[in-house]
Amino acid sequence: MMNPLRWLAQLGLAGIAGLLMLGGVAWLSQTWLPAQRAQIDDIGSQARRVRHEMQTPVEVASSPDQAWQALWQGLPQADQSVALQSAVLSAAKDHGLMVSAVQYDGSRMAWSAHEGHALWRQRMVMPLEGRYPDVHAWLMQILKEPALSIDKLSIERGDAMSDQVKANVSVSLWWRKPEVARP
Repeated sequence: MMNPLRWLAQLGLAGIAGLLMLGGVAWLSQTWLPAQRAQIDDIGSQARRVRHEMQTPVEVASSPDQAWQALWQGLPQADQSVALQSAVLSAAKDHGLMVSAVQYDGSRMAWSAHEGHALWRQRMVMPLEGRYPDVHAWLMQILKEPALSIDKLSIERGDAMSDQVKANVSVSLWWRKPEVARP
């Protein structure tokens, strides 16, 4: 039986380097390469699924009037306005954001009169402070509300090493409001 140290000495530096490279190639071909192939197959499968979904016809309104009607029916009623505003502010609080003030500006969209109702837009302008991931999570949460749109967003980081940011956000909440006929 040969002593392992003596065997390594006989191989020399070039032989040891060759064995290490041989071991590396064996690891690459047995472990790394199959993982890469599986990842490529998964990405290819996702691409085929997305391509198929894009080719599947989506039912679209056949006219602008039908599209407007579908949008109109999806808007909340005016009695839900306070709940919508509260949801925006409570979501900010839940994400640990500090809202220092809120400016409200509501107006009727004159062009929108529709069967005794009008479109109402309530703009909320809020300066807020918090961690950037919390601001991002809050925005993603409020954007799930179909009757909300973001009008303006500015984010400023005071220190490049900090995750604390100051943001100024302007959102619009939309709802249907009954119109009272004027004599």
